[in-house]
Amino acid sequence: MLRISKIIDYGTLVLTHMGSDPERVFSASELATVLGLGQPTVSKVLKLLSQDELVISTRGARGGYTLARPAEKISVAQIIDALDD
Repeated sequence: MLRISKIIDYGTLVLTHMGSDPERVFSASELATVLGLGQPTVSKVLKLLSQDELVISTRGARGGYTLARPAEKISVAQIIDALDD
């Protein structure tokens, strides 16, 4: 049986939500509020996903996070690789 950690589950939630509006720029605090997660947790997930180039981070007043590629091109294996300790 495959066991999924909470961080991988959270990452999947974040990416699924972002995939629902792929052109939009999301802030970590907005994602945390919408998904009912802690903002530090969402920030950690986004940082790890950014390091593995699954999301793109943009700084500045209009900054935030966008998907690096279409959601259908992101596999569960890639999410696990990015977030697994």
